[in-house]
Amino acid sequence: MTNGIPLADLLASVQAGPASPRDGSFRVYPIPGPSKHYVGRNDLGQPCVLLGSDSGPMHAPVRLAAIEARFGAICQIRPVDAEQREETLTTVVCTSSDPQAQIYFLHVCETIIRILGASPSLPKVVEVVQRLIELFRRLTKPASRSVIGLLGELYLIGCSRGIETTVSAWRSADIDRFDFSVADVRLDVKTSGERMRAHHLSAEQCHPPTGTTGLLVSMFIEGSGGGMSLIELLTHIERRLAGNDALILKVQETVAETLGDTLPTSMMMRFDDRLAQSSLQIYDLRSIPAIRDGIPAEVSQVHFRSDLSRTPPLSVAQVSEMTTIGRDMLPA
Repeated sequence: MTNGIPLADLLASVQAGPASPRDGSFRVYPIPGPSKHYVGRNDLGQPCVLLGSDSGPMHAPVRLAAIEARFGAICQIRPVDAEQREETLTTVVCTSSDPQAQIYFLHVCETIIRILGASPSLPKVVEVVQRLIELFRRLTKPASRSVIGLLGELYLIGCSRGIETTVSAWRSADIDRFDFSVADVRLDVKTSGERMRAHHLSAEQCHPPTGTTGLLVSMFIEGSGGGMSLIELLTHIERRLAGNDALILKVQETVAETLGDTLPTSMMMRFDDRLAQSSLQIYDLRSIPAIRDGIPAEVSQVHFRSDLSRTPPLSVAQVSEMTTIGRDMLPA
């Protein structure tokens, strides 16, 4: 949100049809506050944000399949409550016709605008908009993980004691060995849609580095028409992170990296959050059934399916004995 008002609500105040076909102008609504930022539509009716800034060096425009950006360009704007005028602005346009992609564009732009503040420099605008562009570049690629696995990671983040610690520890790439890694804690989340506590693991995960606590969080994730949607879970996380827009943007970037071109359709997927809560169990990675011995030094990337049905989870007392970081990454 921007000053408590979602950009989508502000955009609703802007006429949907072009005022003058292909005249290059933007119909805009000023974003409340001291900034010179706007939300609006271009002459094709596509949603966009226009960012005011100090002057700066020229930068080449960027055009991708779903997003376009021009930096520090002279624009003809038509505010809803004022006469047409010229302003020098950075324009970022969502060119996708997918309504869900447009909604996500506006949602992420709220974070971008908060990060920029009221009077950013043009180099700062370029830097932050490039992150938005990179996020949308990821949406052109195939998903790298299942949405069920991502929901498990996000559910843990949403209910963790120390959400900022947990998000900071969240993987920066899909090739990371553990989903969460910080200081002396290594944690992986595993989900099942079949109510069977049997998960695919690697030998390396079951042998965390010396001096670290290795944790496995297991839960059941099932679709449910009356459950929580992915976008609702993300909104919950962002509210808990209020005031830390850098971490909010990290969450949005990681979600885009994970879901790729399936993100727009995945946003409305609903899951049984009560089942996830009641089924969540925590295990010591060093104690679960695994292949640990007898692997030749020349052999790596050994993967297997481990059945945890006979393995006792950690007790409340065992969790309470962990370091502060370890407890912060787990539910209260």
